[in-house]
Amino acid sequence: MFVQLYTKSVYSILNSSLTIRNYVQKGKEYGLQALALCDEGNVYGLIKFYRACQEANIHPILGLTLLLKECVLVVYAKDNTGYRQLLKLASLAQLEEELTIQTVKPHLTHVITILPILNTPLEHHIETQHMDPFKSIVEEFRTDDLFIGLPIFHHPLSRTIREWAKQLQVPLVYFHEVQALDPIGVETLHYLWAIRDGTSVRYQEIPSFNQRYFIDPNTLVLDQADEAYQNMAYIAHSCQVTIDFNTFHFPQYPTPKGISSFEYLKVLCMKGLEKRLGKKRDELPQDYTHRLKYELQVIERMNYSDYFLVVYDYVKYAKKQGILVGPGRGSAAGSLVAYVLGITNVDPIQYNLLFERFLNPERVSLPDIDIDFEDVERDRVIKYVQKKYGKDHVAHIVTFGTFAARSAVREVAKTMGVNSTRIAEITSKLNGMLTIRENIERNEELQKLMADFSDIRRIFEIAERIEGIPRNTSTHAAGIVISGEPLMHFTALSLGLNGVYQTQYEAEDLELLGLVKMDLLGLRNLTMIHRMLDLIEIKEGKRLDLSRLPFDDQQTFQLLSQGETTGVFQLESDGMRRVLRQMGVNRFEDIVAVNALYRPGPADNIPTFIRRKRGLEPVSYVHPSLQPLLESTYGIIVYQEQIMQIAQVVANYSLGRADLLRRAIGKKQRDFLEKEREIFRQGAIQNGYSSDVAETLFDYIVRFGDYGFNRSHSVAYSMISYYLAYLKAHYPTEFMCVLLSSVVSSESQTKRYIQEARRYRIEVLPVSINRSHNLYRIENNKSIRMGFLAIKGLGHNIVNQLIAERKKGPYRSYVDFIQRTRSFLKQNVLRALIFSGALDEFGLTKKAMVDNYNDIINFLRFNPSGYFDEQLTLSHAEEYTLAERLRQEQALLGFCLHSHPLRTVIRESDRDFKVPSELSEIDEVVTVVGLVNHVKEFVTRHGDPMLRFTLSDDLVQVDAVVFPRQYRYITEQLRQTIENQQLVKVEGKINGKKGHFEVIVQTVSTFEP
Repeated sequence: MFVQLYTKSVYSILNSSLTIRNYVQKGKEYGLQALALCDEGNVYGLIKFYRACQEANIHPILGLTLLLKECVLVVYAKDNTGYRQLLKLASLAQLEEELTIQTVKPHLTHVITILPILNTPLEHHIETQHMDPFKSIVEEFRTDDLFIGLPIFHHPLSRTIREWAKQLQVPLVYFHEVQALDPIGVETLHYLWAIRDGTSVRYQEIPSFNQRYFIDPNTLVLDQADEAYQNMAYIAHSCQVTIDFNTFHFPQYPTPKGISSFEYLKVLCMKGLEKRLGKKRDELPQDYTHRLKYELQVIERMNYSDYFLVVYDYVKYAKKQGILVGPGRGSAAGSLVAYVLGITNVDPIQYNLLFERFLNPERVSLPDIDIDFEDVERDRVIKYVQKKYGKDHVAHIVTFGTFAARSAVREVAKTMGVNSTRIAEITSKLNGMLTIRENIERNEELQKLMADFSDIRRIFEIAERIEGIPRNTSTHAAGIVISGEPLMHFTALSLGLNGVYQTQYEAEDLELLGLVKMDLLGLRNLTMIHRMLDLIEIKEGKRLDLSRLPFDDQQTFQLLSQGETTGVFQLESDGMRRVLRQMGVNRFEDIVAVNALYRPGPADNIPTFIRRKRGLEPVSYVHPSLQPLLESTYGIIVYQEQIMQIAQVVANYSLGRADLLRRAIGKKQRDFLEKEREIFRQGAIQNGYSSDVAETLFDYIVRFGDYGFNRSHSVAYSMISYYLAYLKAHYPTEFMCVLLSSVVSSESQTKRYIQEARRYRIEVLPVSINRSHNLYRIENNKSIRMGFLAIKGLGHNIVNQLIAERKKGPYRSYVDFIQRTRSFLKQNVLRALIFSGALDEFGLTKKAMVDNYNDIINFLRFNPSGYFDEQLTLSHAEEYTLAERLRQEQALLGFCLHSHPLRTVIRESDRDFKVPSELSEIDEVVTVVGLVNHVKEFVTRHGDPMLRFTLSDDLVQVDAVVFPRQYRYITEQLRQTIENQQLVKVEGKINGKKGHFEVIVQTVSTFEP
């Protein structure tokens, strides 16, 4: 029996072009009964390989290639103990700096070991006839299950290999290294090597015949009586690993006094319910107690008590540490158990949320409670979990970066020596959302390029082959896995982030193995809310409690209904703001609905929703029985839970079965839906509906059900939206200060938020060497001072040193500043501080500060204490031109808060004009004041003169157009204002829409502040 033993898949990153699916499929075509996989130093693909072999009715042999200091060793698990040893060895390969014989030897008792010869250090020993080191290595691994690999094709060393194996009494086995499916795959492999090594590939130099591909064994002429042939079957029969996919491996929560997990959970839930409702046990409403009892029964039956306790525990830890936790996420917000445990902050009964949408008693699946934490504190929670359950029981989850269309084309082009400009030109024509094939089929320009240039055709041909295969490992954005047993019993490990291990199996493989993924997500908006609450506490002397915010606050709904949602979670986009204005949001349910509807597809229902809410269109229902279910959404299916409730009310479905129907609708499982149609019809008929009405209702929920959104998630996330809207409405200065700090590295976002602050009459003050801190700070309870980190080129280290030195006393003068910072402040950083305006308070021109720097440094060399400060005379050079100051500040900040001549004018509240950053497409006739830049004259197609220029303020610039009629009256005035660097007042009309507009100029006049 021929067995392909030595195969590496694409999970030997950039060292194989062979996908597991193609490998197993080809093995089945060849009629092979067994296949092996032994990737280099990892088991990333082993579960996928095992499952694929099971589906193809092929016996899987689970292996691993180890690159030792002394040799290459291939190991195969003989049994389940051997499989655990395989996982241990794969972990060592990732965790140890260097593998040696002594490192791996203790873990080889239940494995078959093979010493491959070709392309390994052992090949050199045979070539040079050095048997002693070869023999030494053999003796180290000698067992009854040690083999030497023999090439299946004749090789110059084949005879020597046979002779040495016989002399050392080690059996042989045919061993053919496979890293590609076919000769084309071998060619692709050469490009992967070049990408890995940063080298180039010349097509003409690729070997025309390289046998590292999966050769059809039926074409081989091998002596079946040869021990090397027979040992392939021996190895296959010896390797019998069974992987369990039917057992869950939950972590065990340490309960007090040995009480069972379920009993402890019940106690916590009853106490939590009393606390949530503020009632004693005998006063609790029946709808709550009955729901809680039902949920606990389901949790007990599915054996998920420990899972809930583990989540409860790390959420409790976060809250005790003052870490802000989100109100909920996903379907878990529909669980009363989660609510009373404090895992979520959404009352599922108040908001009509369904437990079965979260945990379906009629469908066995792992629970999935996703928790949002402040993004800067997430790692602290993970460290707590690691400490509580043990380093070997907690790990991040591996993910793989793959070649997408653009990256595949870019990397292949590099290996072919294409210059970077040409590569950028080619990749710019690709839609990153499409595959390479889809791009080619939909883009005639690409088709022409490929037809005209053979090198481009070649690039796309190779790129298409590597598209989708792994190029690197990464870490799952949110998921960690926790196990009751050491994780190495189930998955190999590697080193992850912050000293926490990382699994070698992906999330879907871990789930198959019964390991529970827990998503601990970092949410920037929670960090922002926490910082806003800190600022409010400083201002008011008490902490604002989010759980006690009124959800009917009119000031908040006024802000929302006017679309004033810049910086508000999930409601910030222009389209969303437009919907909020049109809807006239005046209740929390409106926010929930908007968050659910504002997606491709469901958004088609928004106009109808708005008309019905405003009373401009009557609310209608497909059947009167749907009114109680759809009344809150004006007769429109908005939520998945509504689908489940319709099936329950109309056709007597249990909510568990209704969830199965909901899932089938979402996944468009037509076969299931056709069978379900009759079940729904019969249930509806038994419930008093006619057959025709039943058919109509089923068609209705199938048609609109795919539009439904998870209401539990929408309610939970709408709470975060509401929190931020409330804070913005009541504490705009604190809100804007935190918002600006959150985007300190983004020039475009900063400008946008400064504009927003001005709309609230909040002044954003420039950087100041004696007043600024790292980030934005509130000054005098009404203004916001820009932080040092807004200046390009200033890092945390320099800023911290500036602030630490300032704590000894304010910087008194420019000389004092230079004296105290010269040990750590480089001249380029000093120039950044000068031109950003941070040192303006010293009363010198920017040019004087630059010109005097060297004189000050030289003076301080001979007067280190600065005692003779008065003896240093500074030259007072004339200032740089306005244009130069604006250019420098623009380069450092992205805008011009210090130097722009409009700076003082902008602060005025009483004025009869706008500045460019205040304009929008909703304006019609405008009077705008700004500085003229970039004047360009041209002629129309009729030969008439026109001109275009820009008007700027300290944040933005807008386009302005002068048509021929006004040209002769306006042109000379503009020239004069430009020469004199004067501000101009322009009257005109706004033309354009969707964020891009221009001013059609009617008059221009000089403006004197």
